[in-house]
Amino acid sequence: MGRRTGRATAPTQPIPRKKPKTLLGVLTRTVVVLAVVLVVFFATAGFYFSNSLRDGALDPPIAGPPTYTLEVVDASAATISIQGPESDDQLGRVGVEGIEWADGFVESPGIESSTKVGDTRIEVRTIDPDGTAPPIGTRVRLDPFAYEGTPLDALAIEYENVVYSSDIGSFPAWFIPGTSDTWAIIVHGKGASREEGLRMIPLLKDLGYPILVINYRNDIGEARDPSGYHQYGKTEWVDLAAAVTYAEENGAVDHVLFGYSMGGGIVTSFLAQSPLRNRTKAAILDSPVLNFERTVDFQASRTTLPFLPITVPGPVAQFAKWISAFRFDIDWAATDYLSQTANLHAPMLIFHGTNDTSVPYATSAEMAQRRPDIVTLVTTRATHTRSWNMDPDAYETAVREFLAGLD
Repeated sequence: MGRRTGRATAPTQPIPRKKPKTLLGVLTRTVVVLAVVLVVFFATAGFYFSNSLRDGALDPPIAGPPTYTLEVVDASAATISIQGPESDDQLGRVGVEGIEWADGFVESPGIESSTKVGDTRIEVRTIDPDGTAPPIGTRVRLDPFAYEGTPLDALAIEYENVVYSSDIGSFPAWFIPGTSDTWAIIVHGKGASREEGLRMIPLLKDLGYPILVINYRNDIGEARDPSGYHQYGKTEWVDLAAAVTYAEENGAVDHVLFGYSMGGGIVTSFLAQSPLRNRTKAAILDSPVLNFERTVDFQASRTTLPFLPITVPGPVAQFAKWISAFRFDIDWAATDYLSQTANLHAPMLIFHGTNDTSVPYATSAEMAQRRPDIVTLVTTRATHTRSWNMDPDAYETAVREFLAGLD
Protein backbone atom coordinates (compact mmCIF):
# COMPACT_ATOMS: atom_id res chain seq x y z
CA MET A 1 0.00 0.00 0.00
CA GLY A 2 1.28 3.45 -0.71
CA ARG A 3 2.00 5.94 2.15
CA ARG A 4 0.33 9.36 2.25
CA THR A 5 2.73 12.23 2.35
CA GLY A 6 2.31 15.89 3.43
CA ARG A 7 1.08 17.45 6.65
CA ALA A 8 -2.33 16.80 8.00
CA THR A 9 -4.58 19.85 8.04
CA ALA A 10 -6.19 20.89 11.31
CA PRO A 11 -9.93 20.97 11.40
CA THR A 12 -11.25 24.52 10.85
CA GLN A 13 -12.93 26.32 13.82
CA PRO A 14 -16.24 28.03 13.21
CA ILE A 15 -16.00 31.85 13.28
CA PRO A 16 -18.25 33.20 16.07
CA ARG A 17 -20.95 35.43 14.84
CA LYS A 18 -21.65 38.79 16.51
CA LYS A 19 -25.04 39.02 17.98
CA PRO A 20 -27.12 41.53 16.13
CA LYS A 21 -27.82 44.76 18.04
CA THR A 22 -31.34 44.83 19.29
CA LEU A 23 -33.41 47.99 19.58
CA LEU A 24 -33.62 47.43 23.33
CA GLY A 25 -29.84 47.28 23.62
CA VAL A 26 -29.36 50.46 21.66
CA LEU A 27 -31.93 52.25 23.77
CA THR A 28 -30.35 50.99 26.98
CA ARG A 29 -26.90 52.25 25.97
CA THR A 30 -28.38 55.58 24.90
CA VAL A 31 -30.21 55.98 28.19
CA VAL A 32 -27.04 55.18 30.16
CA VAL A 33 -25.01 57.72 28.16
CA LEU A 34 -27.72 60.37 28.57
CA ALA A 35 -27.94 59.64 32.29
CA VAL A 36 -24.20 60.10 32.69
CA VAL A 37 -24.32 63.33 30.69
CA LEU A 38 -27.21 64.61 32.80
CA VAL A 39 -25.47 63.74 36.04
CA VAL A 40 -22.32 65.56 34.92
CA PHE A 41 -24.37 68.52 33.69
CA PHE A 42 -26.42 68.78 36.88
CA ALA A 43 -23.35 68.42 39.10
CA THR A 44 -21.30 70.97 37.15
CA ALA A 45 -24.11 73.49 36.68
CA GLY A 46 -25.42 72.93 40.21
CA PHE A 47 -22.05 73.58 41.84
CA TYR A 48 -21.44 76.54 39.53
CA PHE A 49 -24.70 78.21 40.54
CA SER A 50 -24.20 77.22 44.19
CA ASN A 51 -20.83 78.98 44.14
CA SER A 52 -22.41 81.97 42.44
CA LEU A 53 -25.03 82.06 45.19
CA ARG A 54 -22.34 82.00 47.85
CA ASP A 55 -20.25 84.70 46.20
CA GLY A 56 -23.11 87.00 45.21
CA ALA A 57 -25.65 86.58 47.98
CA LEU A 58 -24.12 85.00 51.08
CA ASP A 59 -20.55 86.22 51.50
CA PRO A 60 -20.25 89.46 53.49
CA PRO A 61 -18.70 92.39 51.60
CA ILE A 62 -14.97 93.02 51.71
CA ALA A 63 -13.58 96.53 51.90
CA GLY A 64 -11.97 97.63 48.68
CA PRO A 65 -11.69 100.58 46.31
CA PRO A 66 -14.69 101.39 44.10
CA THR A 67 -14.60 100.46 40.44
CA TYR A 68 -14.98 103.36 38.03
CA THR A 69 -16.13 102.12 34.62
CA LEU A 70 -17.39 105.39 33.11
CA GLU A 71 -15.40 108.35 31.78
CA VAL A 72 -16.15 112.06 31.68
CA VAL A 73 -15.94 113.26 28.08
CA ASP A 74 -17.36 116.77 28.52
CA ALA A 75 -18.41 119.02 31.40
CA SER A 76 -19.81 122.45 32.10
CA ALA A 77 -21.23 124.29 35.07
CA ALA A 78 -24.64 122.72 34.49
CA THR A 79 -24.06 119.34 32.83
CA ILE A 80 -21.63 116.47 32.57
CA SER A 81 -21.21 114.00 29.70
CA ILE A 82 -20.16 110.48 30.62
CA GLN A 83 -19.30 107.59 28.33
CA GLY A 84 -19.19 103.86 28.97
CA PRO A 85 -19.90 100.46 27.44
CA GLU A 86 -23.40 100.04 26.06
CA SER A 87 -23.75 97.02 28.35
CA ASP A 88 -22.99 98.98 31.54
CA ASP A 89 -26.21 98.98 33.57
CA GLN A 90 -25.27 102.27 35.22
CA LEU A 91 -26.23 103.99 31.99
CA GLY A 92 -29.87 104.65 31.23
CA ARG A 93 -30.91 105.22 34.84
CA VAL A 94 -33.63 107.84 34.75
CA GLY A 95 -33.71 110.13 37.76
CA VAL A 96 -31.42 111.22 40.56
CA GLU A 97 -27.93 109.70 40.83
CA GLY A 98 -24.72 110.60 42.55
CA ILE A 99 -21.61 110.87 40.39
CA GLU A 100 -18.55 109.66 42.29
CA TRP A 101 -14.88 109.73 41.39
CA ALA A 102 -11.69 109.05 43.32
CA ASP A 103 -11.62 112.37 45.14
CA GLY A 104 -15.04 113.89 44.61
CA PHE A 105 -18.81 113.57 44.40
CA VAL A 106 -21.63 115.56 42.84
CA GLU A 107 -25.37 115.00 42.74
CA SER A 108 -27.03 114.61 39.34
CA PRO A 109 -30.80 115.30 39.24
CA GLY A 110 -31.35 113.52 35.92
CA ILE A 111 -30.52 112.66 32.31
CA GLU A 112 -30.73 115.26 29.55
CA SER A 113 -29.85 112.90 26.67
CA SER A 114 -28.49 109.43 25.99
CA THR A 115 -26.84 108.52 22.68
CA LYS A 116 -25.48 105.20 21.42
CA VAL A 117 -22.03 105.56 19.82
CA GLY A 118 -20.79 102.23 18.43
CA ASP A 119 -20.41 99.83 21.36
CA THR A 120 -20.60 102.67 23.85
CA ARG A 121 -23.17 105.14 25.12
CA ILE A 122 -22.76 108.82 25.98
CA GLU A 123 -25.14 110.33 28.51
CA VAL A 124 -25.50 113.99 29.33
CA ARG A 125 -26.61 114.46 32.93
CA THR A 126 -27.47 117.62 34.82
CA ILE A 127 -25.51 118.34 37.98
CA ASP A 128 -26.31 120.13 41.23
CA PRO A 129 -25.69 123.87 40.69
CA ASP A 130 -23.86 123.96 44.02
CA GLY A 131 -21.58 121.10 42.95
CA THR A 132 -18.51 120.90 40.74
CA ALA A 133 -18.08 118.51 37.81
CA PRO A 134 -14.90 116.44 37.61
CA PRO A 135 -12.34 117.22 34.87
CA ILE A 136 -12.65 115.65 31.43
CA GLY A 137 -10.99 112.24 31.39
CA THR A 138 -11.90 111.44 35.00
CA ARG A 139 -13.13 107.91 35.67
CA VAL A 140 -16.45 107.92 37.53
CA ARG A 141 -19.32 105.71 38.65
CA LEU A 142 -23.00 106.42 39.29
CA ASP A 143 -24.27 106.02 42.86
CA PRO A 144 -28.00 105.30 43.35
CA PHE A 145 -27.74 106.41 47.00
CA ALA A 146 -27.60 109.95 45.52
CA TYR A 147 -25.63 111.34 48.47
CA GLU A 148 -22.24 110.56 49.99
CA GLY A 149 -20.83 110.73 53.48
CA THR A 150 -22.46 111.48 56.79
CA PRO A 151 -25.74 113.37 57.26
CA LEU A 152 -23.67 116.48 58.00
CA ASP A 153 -21.46 116.07 54.93
CA ALA A 154 -24.23 115.18 52.52
CA LEU A 155 -27.25 117.07 53.86
CA ALA A 156 -25.92 119.66 56.33
CA ILE A 157 -27.95 117.90 59.04
CA GLU A 158 -26.44 117.58 62.52
CA TYR A 159 -26.13 114.06 63.89
CA GLU A 160 -24.44 112.02 66.61
CA ASN A 161 -22.42 108.83 66.35
CA VAL A 162 -23.92 106.36 68.81
CA VAL A 163 -23.43 102.67 69.59
CA TYR A 164 -25.98 99.97 70.38
CA SER A 165 -25.25 96.42 71.54
CA SER A 166 -26.60 93.14 70.21
CA ASP A 167 -25.91 89.52 71.18
CA ILE A 168 -22.75 89.29 69.06
CA GLY A 169 -21.25 92.74 69.58
CA SER A 170 -21.71 96.48 69.39
CA PHE A 171 -22.66 98.36 66.24
CA PRO A 172 -22.45 102.04 65.24
CA ALA A 173 -25.42 104.14 64.22
CA TRP A 174 -26.17 107.70 63.22
CA PHE A 175 -28.66 109.49 65.44
CA ILE A 176 -30.51 112.61 64.31
CA PRO A 177 -32.56 114.22 67.11
CA GLY A 178 -36.25 114.98 66.65
CA THR A 179 -39.30 116.22 68.53
CA SER A 180 -41.48 113.09 68.39
CA ASP A 181 -41.48 110.14 70.78
CA THR A 182 -41.85 107.89 67.72
CA TRP A 183 -38.41 107.05 66.35
CA ALA A 184 -37.59 106.11 62.76
CA ILE A 185 -35.03 103.32 62.37
CA ILE A 186 -33.46 102.80 58.94
CA VAL A 187 -31.97 99.43 57.90
CA HIS A 188 -29.83 99.34 54.74
CA GLY A 189 -29.58 96.40 52.33
CA LYS A 190 -26.99 93.68 51.75
CA GLY A 191 -23.54 94.97 50.93
CA ALA A 192 -24.72 98.57 51.26
CA SER A 193 -24.03 101.09 54.02
CA ARG A 194 -25.83 103.67 56.10
CA GLU A 195 -25.50 106.04 53.14
CA GLU A 196 -28.39 104.17 51.53
CA GLY A 197 -30.71 105.80 54.06
CA LEU A 198 -29.56 109.38 53.41
CA ARG A 199 -32.32 109.86 50.84
CA MET A 200 -35.03 109.63 53.52
CA ILE A 201 -33.41 111.62 56.31
CA PRO A 202 -34.57 115.11 55.22
CA LEU A 203 -38.23 114.05 55.03
CA LEU A 204 -38.20 112.13 58.32
CA LYS A 205 -36.45 115.01 60.07
CA ASP A 206 -38.99 117.45 58.65
CA LEU A 207 -41.74 115.27 60.15
CA GLY A 208 -40.10 115.47 63.56
CA TYR A 209 -38.93 111.88 63.94
CA PRO A 210 -35.75 111.14 65.84
CA ILE A 211 -33.82 108.98 63.35
CA LEU A 212 -31.51 106.03 63.96
CA VAL A 213 -29.58 104.74 60.92
CA ILE A 214 -27.91 101.48 61.89
CA ASN A 215 -25.11 99.15 60.94
CA TYR A 216 -25.57 95.47 61.74
CA ARG A 217 -23.78 92.11 61.57
CA ASN A 218 -21.67 91.34 58.49
CA ASP A 219 -21.29 95.01 57.54
CA ILE A 220 -17.73 95.96 56.63
CA GLY A 221 -15.71 96.24 59.83
CA GLU A 222 -18.49 94.82 62.01
CA ALA A 223 -18.96 91.54 63.89
CA ARG A 224 -19.69 88.55 61.67
CA ASP A 225 -22.71 86.34 61.99
CA PRO A 226 -21.64 83.00 63.53
CA SER A 227 -22.52 81.30 60.24
CA GLY A 228 -20.11 83.56 58.35
CA TYR A 229 -22.86 84.44 55.87
CA HIS A 230 -25.75 86.82 55.36
CA GLN A 231 -28.92 85.24 56.74
CA TYR A 232 -31.56 87.51 55.12
CA GLY A 233 -33.30 88.32 58.37
CA LYS A 234 -33.07 84.93 60.08
CA THR A 235 -30.49 86.25 62.56
CA GLU A 236 -30.11 89.95 61.68
CA TRP A 237 -33.51 90.78 63.19
CA VAL A 238 -31.84 90.36 66.61
CA ASP A 239 -29.61 93.35 65.81
CA LEU A 240 -32.66 95.38 64.80
CA ALA A 241 -34.35 94.40 68.06
CA ALA A 242 -31.28 95.65 69.91
CA ALA A 243 -31.52 98.96 68.04
CA VAL A 244 -35.20 99.22 69.03
CA THR A 245 -34.21 98.59 72.66
CA TYR A 246 -31.62 101.35 72.37
CA ALA A 247 -34.31 103.71 71.07
CA GLU A 248 -36.65 102.82 73.92
CA GLU A 249 -33.91 103.31 76.49
CA ASN A 250 -33.43 106.80 75.07
CA GLY A 251 -37.03 107.97 75.03
CA ALA A 252 -38.83 106.20 72.19
CA VAL A 253 -42.39 105.14 72.96
CA ASP A 254 -42.83 103.40 69.62
CA HIS A 255 -41.08 103.33 66.26
CA VAL A 256 -41.36 103.28 62.47
CA LEU A 257 -39.04 100.89 60.62
CA PHE A 258 -37.60 101.55 57.16
CA GLY A 259 -35.83 98.74 55.27
CA TYR A 260 -34.14 98.57 51.87
CA SER A 261 -33.81 95.25 49.99
CA MET A 262 -32.42 92.68 52.47
CA GLY A 263 -33.05 95.33 55.11
CA GLY A 264 -36.72 94.97 54.22
CA GLY A 265 -36.43 91.25 54.92
CA ILE A 266 -34.79 92.02 58.27
CA VAL A 267 -37.63 94.38 59.17
CA THR A 268 -40.25 91.80 58.18
CA SER A 269 -38.47 89.08 60.14
CA PHE A 270 -38.48 91.37 63.19
CA LEU A 271 -42.18 92.06 62.72
CA ALA A 272 -42.94 88.34 62.48
CA GLN A 273 -41.14 87.20 65.61
CA SER A 274 -39.65 89.86 67.88
CA PRO A 275 -41.26 90.36 71.29
CA LEU A 276 -40.85 94.10 70.62
CA ARG A 277 -42.93 94.04 67.43
CA ASN A 278 -46.08 95.26 69.19
CA ARG A 279 -44.44 98.66 69.61
CA THR A 280 -43.87 99.01 65.86
CA LYS A 281 -46.16 101.75 64.62
CA ALA A 282 -45.51 101.12 60.92
CA ALA A 283 -42.97 99.81 58.41
CA ILE A 284 -41.81 101.18 55.08
CA LEU A 285 -40.04 98.75 52.74
CA ASP A 286 -38.26 99.42 49.45
CA SER A 287 -37.70 96.44 47.11
CA PRO A 288 -37.78 94.03 50.07
CA VAL A 289 -36.47 90.45 50.04
CA LEU A 290 -39.62 88.76 51.34
CA ASN A 291 -38.71 85.25 50.21
CA PHE A 292 -35.02 84.50 49.80
CA GLU A 293 -35.61 81.23 47.92
CA ARG A 294 -37.82 82.88 45.32
CA THR A 295 -35.26 85.65 44.97
CA VAL A 296 -32.63 83.00 44.23
CA ASP A 297 -34.97 81.37 41.68
CA PHE A 298 -35.49 84.79 40.08
CA GLN A 299 -31.75 85.32 39.84
CA ALA A 300 -31.25 81.82 38.41
CA SER A 301 -33.70 82.61 35.64
CA ARG A 302 -31.45 85.55 34.70
CA THR A 303 -28.06 83.84 35.10
CA THR A 304 -26.37 82.45 31.99
CA LEU A 305 -24.29 79.31 32.39
CA PRO A 306 -20.64 79.81 31.34
CA PHE A 307 -20.44 76.69 29.19
CA LEU A 308 -23.86 76.91 27.50
CA PRO A 309 -25.76 79.88 26.09
CA ILE A 310 -28.75 79.23 28.37
CA THR A 311 -29.96 80.49 31.71
CA VAL A 312 -29.97 78.17 34.70
CA PRO A 313 -32.81 75.65 34.16
CA GLY A 314 -35.33 75.26 36.97
CA PRO A 315 -34.29 71.68 37.90
CA VAL A 316 -30.64 72.76 38.04
CA ALA A 317 -31.57 75.69 40.28
CA GLN A 318 -33.44 73.29 42.57
CA PHE A 319 -30.40 71.02 42.70
CA ALA A 320 -28.12 74.00 43.37
CA LYS A 321 -30.36 75.15 46.22
CA TRP A 322 -30.25 71.66 47.71
CA ILE A 323 -26.44 71.69 47.48
CA SER A 324 -26.33 75.19 48.95
CA ALA A 325 -28.59 74.28 51.85
CA PHE A 326 -26.14 71.50 52.73
CA ARG A 327 -22.93 73.47 52.06
CA PHE A 328 -23.97 76.77 53.64
CA ASP A 329 -26.64 75.65 56.14
CA ILE A 330 -29.41 77.69 54.49
CA ASP A 331 -32.86 77.40 56.05
CA TRP A 332 -35.07 78.40 53.14
CA ALA A 333 -38.29 78.22 55.16
CA ALA A 334 -36.97 80.60 57.82
CA THR A 335 -36.56 83.37 55.23
CA ASP A 336 -39.97 82.87 53.61
CA TYR A 337 -41.76 85.82 55.18
CA LEU A 338 -44.72 85.45 52.86
CA SER A 339 -45.64 82.32 54.81
CA GLN A 340 -45.47 84.32 58.04
CA THR A 341 -47.86 87.10 57.11
CA ALA A 342 -50.40 86.01 59.75
CA ASN A 343 -47.90 87.21 62.38
CA LEU A 344 -47.75 90.73 60.97
CA HIS A 345 -49.79 93.54 62.47
CA ALA A 346 -48.16 96.89 61.65
CA PRO A 347 -49.32 99.00 58.69
CA MET A 348 -46.82 98.54 55.86
CA LEU A 349 -45.97 100.73 52.87
CA ILE A 350 -44.02 98.90 50.16
CA PHE A 351 -42.29 100.48 47.15
CA HIS A 352 -41.25 98.11 44.39
CA GLY A 353 -40.37 98.65 40.74
CA THR A 354 -41.44 96.34 37.94
CA ASN A 355 -37.98 96.71 36.38
CA ASP A 356 -36.23 95.32 39.44
CA THR A 357 -33.77 92.66 38.24
CA SER A 358 -32.46 91.82 41.72
CA VAL A 359 -35.57 91.02 43.77
CA PRO A 360 -38.83 89.88 42.16
CA TYR A 361 -41.64 92.41 42.19
CA ALA A 362 -44.06 89.47 42.43
CA THR A 363 -43.18 88.83 46.07
CA SER A 364 -44.21 92.35 47.10
CA ALA A 365 -47.40 92.00 45.06
CA GLU A 366 -48.11 88.74 46.87
CA MET A 367 -47.54 90.36 50.25
CA ALA A 368 -50.11 93.03 49.34
CA GLN A 369 -52.53 90.34 48.14
CA ARG A 370 -52.13 88.27 51.31
CA ARG A 371 -52.51 91.20 53.72
CA PRO A 372 -54.52 93.94 52.02
CA ASP A 373 -55.69 95.04 55.47
CA ILE A 374 -52.23 96.34 56.40
CA VAL A 375 -50.19 96.59 53.18
CA THR A 376 -50.14 99.51 50.75
CA LEU A 377 -48.13 98.70 47.62
CA VAL A 378 -46.74 101.51 45.47
CA THR A 379 -45.75 100.11 42.08
CA THR A 380 -43.20 102.03 40.03
CA ARG A 381 -41.12 101.35 36.91
CA ALA A 382 -37.87 101.58 38.87
CA THR A 383 -34.99 99.16 39.06
CA HIS A 384 -33.81 97.88 42.44
CA THR A 385 -34.36 100.39 45.32
CA ARG A 386 -34.59 103.29 42.86
CA SER A 387 -38.24 104.30 43.20
CA TRP A 388 -37.20 107.45 45.07
CA ASN A 389 -34.56 108.26 42.45
CA MET A 390 -37.09 108.13 39.61
CA ASP A 391 -39.52 110.52 41.28
CA PRO A 392 -38.48 111.89 44.68
CA ASP A 393 -41.56 114.10 45.02
CA ALA A 394 -44.04 111.27 44.39
CA TYR A 395 -42.12 108.93 46.69
CA GLU A 396 -41.97 111.41 49.54
CA THR A 397 -45.61 112.36 49.11
CA ALA A 398 -46.58 108.69 49.45
CA VAL A 399 -44.46 108.36 52.61
CA ARG A 400 -45.81 111.58 54.08
CA GLU A 401 -49.43 110.59 53.47
CA PHE A 402 -48.86 107.07 54.81
CA LEU A 403 -47.32 108.33 58.03
CA ALA A 404 -49.96 111.02 58.45
CA GLY A 405 -52.64 108.32 58.25
CA LEU A 406 -51.19 106.55 61.30
CA ASP A 407 -52.33 109.28 63.69
